[in-house]
Amino acid sequence: MRLRSHLLLLSVATAAPVLALAVVIAFLVVKQERDTLRDGAVDRVVAVMSGIDAELRGSIATLRALAASANLEKGELAAFHSEAERILKAHPDWLDYSLNHADGTRLATSLRAGTQVQLADPESFELAVRNGEPVVGALARWDEKGWGVPLRMPVLEDGLTRYVLTVVLKPDAFADLLRAQRLPEGWVVAIADRNGVIVGRIPPVPPGTQATQGWQEALKRSPQGWYRGRTLEGRETYTPYATSDLTGWALGIAMPAEQVDSAAWRSLWLVLIMVLLASGIAVGLALLIGGRIAKPIAELAAGSFPAHTRIDEIRALSAAVREKQELAEREKAALQASDRAKDEFLAMLSHELRNPLAALTTAAHVLKLAGPNEAAAVHARAVVDRQTKHMARLVGDLLDISRVAMGKVALERERFNLAESAGNVLNTWRASGRVERHRVLQDLKPAWVDADRARIEQILSNLLDNAVKFTPAGKQIAVRVAQEGEDAVLLVRDEGAGLAPGSAERMFDLFVQGERGLDRAAGGLGIGLALVKRLTEMHGGSVAAASAGAGRGATFTVRLPAVLPPAQREKAASPLVLAPRKVLIVEDNDDARHMLHQALEFSGHDVREARDGTSGLALAAEARPDVALIDIGLPDLDGYEVARRLRAAPGGRRMGLIAITGYGQAEDQRRAYEAGFDAHLTKPVAPERLKQVMAGLQ
Repeated sequence: MRLRSHLLLLSVATAAPVLALAVVIAFLVVKQERDTLRDGAVDRVVAVMSGIDAELRGSIATLRALAASANLEKGELAAFHSEAERILKAHPDWLDYSLNHADGTRLATSLRAGTQVQLADPESFELAVRNGEPVVGALARWDEKGWGVPLRMPVLEDGLTRYVLTVVLKPDAFADLLRAQRLPEGWVVAIADRNGVIVGRIPPVPPGTQATQGWQEALKRSPQGWYRGRTLEGRETYTPYATSDLTGWALGIAMPAEQVDSAAWRSLWLVLIMVLLASGIAVGLALLIGGRIAKPIAELAAGSFPAHTRIDEIRALSAAVREKQELAEREKAALQASDRAKDEFLAMLSHELRNPLAALTTAAHVLKLAGPNEAAAVHARAVVDRQTKHMARLVGDLLDISRVAMGKVALERERFNLAESAGNVLNTWRASGRVERHRVLQDLKPAWVDADRARIEQILSNLLDNAVKFTPAGKQIAVRVAQEGEDAVLLVRDEGAGLAPGSAERMFDLFVQGERGLDRAAGGLGIGLALVKRLTEMHGGSVAAASAGAGRGATFTVRLPAVLPPAQREKAASPLVLAPRKVLIVEDNDDARHMLHQALEFSGHDVREARDGTSGLALAAEARPDVALIDIGLPDLDGYEVARRLRAAPGGRRMGLIAITGYGQAEDQRRAYEAGFDAHLTKPVAPERLKQVMAGLQ
């Protein structure tokens, strides 16, 4: 095949999936339009049926009031008859009334004296006597006045039906309700009673006419739905229908099939024509452009360079071929290096995650077997605490280096004493036992900086972590803070493994680590020092590493711009005191929810929990908590929607809302505050941090 044929096939192959997709979309559009029309029609049927039920409920209420007449209770039927006649005249839609004994004997009626009428629709009469509840009967012949719908109201005495009070509704009243819907030309609307007899219809039919066989079969399949069939006049229609729970009657609106189908098919043909037109244009352009490409390439394949071509790539092809081999070799070497780096990083990551997971698994097993106060259990709990913090630091470093690399870290600057901040970090490390195997010396002199306190403490923590990893037990780690000229200097010196000559600068590159054996006892992913460098540079500072050689320790020096101290120091914060609160936890992760529940109960709080948004809202309405801790990623409603609904509920403005989630970007925080949250905490949340935030909501 020639190149031009290949280009044509390329254009056809490119257009074919688009054409197929367009056809599928077109048919989906047809289905969507038909479904939309169907859903709207079903909703309209339900609304009309609700209106008819409302009218019937009004008549039932009036009839119930008449049945409670004192005259009827006293047995004064003449007075009751006069009262019933007045009410009958006030309701032009009522054809007649009658009062029958429970055995069917007629006691009073609006018919003229001497008229003998057989009891119409005895089934509804017997149902009212048996159940003692109002019954809307079926369309029936009602003496010489024509057709009517009996509405039965039982009159009870000592829990038993003594009388049945009946009014007869005119079918024309239902036709008027249907006529008020103002349906489009050619549409048919009808009401059928529980026996399938048409009570009212637009256009009208003679009384007693049976509904179409198709409609009756559809009603047997489902009390509400949509079917295609024919009207009594034989016209093809789509009919949505619904059945009333009150009467058992059905309402249907028959729409001409050609009206329903024509709009959808017009959309289908329009899409198909546009796709075919676009495909034709694409093929034509492919043929035109293909000729311009194929001709100079054919000349080049024949061994001669084209004299006239506007394609720069063909003119550069000769030079590219000469350089191709060298470029391929360079790319091969780069790919091999990248592949090795990837394998090394995955191996490091696997090792660093498997080690704490192994310790956690074993500790969990020990906790199952040992008693709560046994030394083994105490040690296992310490292992769980230490290893979870270690894994949290690993994950935190990975996320932080990613956010820093993408420029998504915003510094929250404040003026503070670097020596005081370093002292807090060292005290925390001592309290947690992380430096108990080393001798830690500190020389902290005042040095003020304008920086993000949390990030500066992260820098020192990473440097300390690096020193602890590479310094043998019993050796010294020194931390010094001082101001030197215009710089605030933070220095961490250890007596550890030291640095190989020429490796000081590389220590701050991502995933770079010192030499170590297969045991990887020091651990780490090679991220901590890279994060130190990037965070320091974000503050306008610099970091450097120095070492006298392998085995002779290392010194890391961070320099930050110094500032003048503030004129007056703020008062020390008072000790944090958190009174017991009513707390609601909404979290779908069972382990996280149960552990948070236990931790809060140990602090004296009254805790309730829910695993999804719907049950959380119900529990909040019942328990009225002081604070709600809500996860964002819930299985039904998301946490934002739960917060909005809690704020909108009565008393919701007084409730403290805290988002506890794995979504920690700035956009996630913005959405949380807009939804009504008071605070946004990213998992895992330290208990001290949660206590601090909850105390701020008091």
